[in-house]
Amino acid sequence: MPSPTPTVTILPPELALTSTSLIPPAFGEFVKAARSGELLCHYKSADGNGHGTHTAGTAVSGPYGVSKAAHVFAVKVLSDSGSGTTADVISGVNWVATTVATTHRPSVASMSLGGGFSSSLNTAVNNLVASGVTTAVAAGNSNADAANFSPASAASAVTVGASDINDAKASFSNFGSVLAIWGPGVNVISTWNDGGINTLSGTSMSTPHVSGFSSYLLGLDSTLTPAAVKSTIQSKALNGVLSGIPSGTINALLHNTP
Repeated sequence: MPSPTPTVTILPPELALTSTSLIPPAFGEFVKAARSGELLCHYKSADGNGHGTHTAGTAVSGPYGVSKAAHVFAVKVLSDSGSGTTADVISGVNWVATTVATTHRPSVASMSLGGGFSSSLNTAVNNLVASGVTTAVAAGNSNADAANFSPASAASAVTVGASDINDAKASFSNFGSVLAIWGPGVNVISTWNDGGINTLSGTSMSTPHVSGFSSYLLGLDSTLTPAAVKSTIQSKALNGVLSGIPSGTINALLHNTP
């Protein structure tokens, strides 16, 4: 029996669904079943930045997405300038947990955001994973130990570092023992909020590669737990192929094997 179509919930800084589309009509095909998610009342229901559209495009778009058939929710937790509060991010994470509990669909959360260490945010993310939602989070772009950032340091999340086209650590990417996997994060082409495309770099760009792949895995087997998804991602990875990886950090590049 085929597995149910997974749901990918995008929690980038600036993205929010309107009632009809996730992004401009030119790329509307990438959200065949998109639905409005949570919008905190002080943020407008539109992507006025572009970062959110870009990360969502990498996860699920027709032209550029990893999991092209996924159902999509967007949860807007920061302003168009990328500013906001940890409390709002936590509220968004908690909304996802509550919503998934009512839909009972295999689900993935993609968090291309981060800040300083927050035990409260880490707890919210760990609770989200415990509720059954595989959660991919950006390691951060400070070329520092990701253990000092959140939600990168949430123990149950799939924390993603950024590599480049030469299979080297991106100069900006955080690192450390909390990383679970590395993915493409330099000069990544994806959708943009004006209906066109744009090229961006960051662990924000590597994270949706992993969330999209997580959705793909759940499409094959919807019974996989978040721990099993994380383990499968790591078992399929290319090990030892990346250069510039600091000691004590996993050297595993996102990869799919037949």
